[in-house]
Amino acid sequence: MKTIFLTGATGFIGSNLACALLRAGYGLKLLVRDRKTGAAERFRQSLEYLLDSSDEYANFQDRFEIIRGEMTQEHMGIPSDALKKLRSDVDIVLHCAALTSFQEAEKGLLEKCNVEGARNILDFTIALKSPSRALYYVSTAYVCGQSSGVFTEDDLDTGQDFNNSYEETKFRAEQLIHEYRDKFNLSASIFRPSIVTGDSRTGKASRFDGVYSYVKALHLIAGLFAKDLERGGKRASAVGAAYRDNRLDIPVRMQADPDKTLNIVPVDYVTDCVVRCIRTSAGPTTYHIINRDPPTLGRLHETVSSLLNVSGIRLAGRNEFSLIPMTDWESFFSGSLREIQPYLETAEPVFTDDNMREVLKGTSILCPEITVNFLETLFAFFISGARSVK
Repeated sequence: MKTIFLTGATGFIGSNLACALLRAGYGLKLLVRDRKTGAAERFRQSLEYLLDSSDEYANFQDRFEIIRGEMTQEHMGIPSDALKKLRSDVDIVLHCAALTSFQEAEKGLLEKCNVEGARNILDFTIALKSPSRALYYVSTAYVCGQSSGVFTEDDLDTGQDFNNSYEETKFRAEQLIHEYRDKFNLSASIFRPSIVTGDSRTGKASRFDGVYSYVKALHLIAGLFAKDLERGGKRASAVGAAYRDNRLDIPVRMQADPDKTLNIVPVDYVTDCVVRCIRTSAGPTTYHIINRDPPTLGRLHETVSSLLNVSGIRLAGRNEFSLIPMTDWESFFSGSLREIQPYLETAEPVFTDDNMREVLKGTSILCPEITVNFLETLFAFFISGARSVK
């Protein structure tokens, strides 16, 4: 069985991949940063959050090694002797670590983590001694930026603009990978998952951003008005919020297109796709891990509103707000969604996944249908009070 060097093992996708790869019998070398909570303890917490029991964690301990380091530093901050041994021991590099932030104030940090970090990982990979050395890189389908129409697995630079620096730095990391692939004859595969949610069976997630930011906003405004009504309802009465038919009715608008799709995929499907590619030595090419039948924002909104037992919050387009300006509460609501606003209004392209489907042919691995039960499982896990282990 080959040995895999995995980055991002304490992150959302990375921890799920570590769990799946250990269960599949692989040996792992895990690049983990030392923080106030030590590297080993951080990984233990991340993995035990996903495992069925602490006994399962104990059974895995002889098949992984924590490598303390930092991908943004030269040679990842790993001492030379340890680095030399890694270059001899490792067959595959699976690069999951990244900074996921839509804040433009973090543009410099995004560049450092997502572009320079990728360069350091590539330099490590090309120095591996294994004749079967290979790189697998977890990117994002949203390197498409503001592309429209169809975006294929072969597409990268279509002259697109980007919604934020996160998209742009992941795009530039892919460009680097293509450069190294050509220059050093490197076997390199790129995975592009779309919007990754919690597990389709349990709803479990260790990070609540992306589509969860929208759920958080609804949860926030519902909670604020519910508490206000308990205290007399001064704010609620100002906007006409009240309990009607045993539901909290909040007549405010949210700037979003109800017909816009959100291409969500559960983390277990992403994990299954990546592990399948590694086990079959698939590639080297680009794989979209996407949903061919994504739900609309209107459908998500109905489900979340039902779970929160609220009504009255209406999705409205930019044109309506140009005619009828936002109220103070609507401005507050909009402010809590500022970072993800482009994903609530701008039509996303249609992603194709022919390469991925070819690898999955003959297996039972399918992207789960986005049913009401699926959405309720996802969002109920968050709403019930579950929080990240990070």
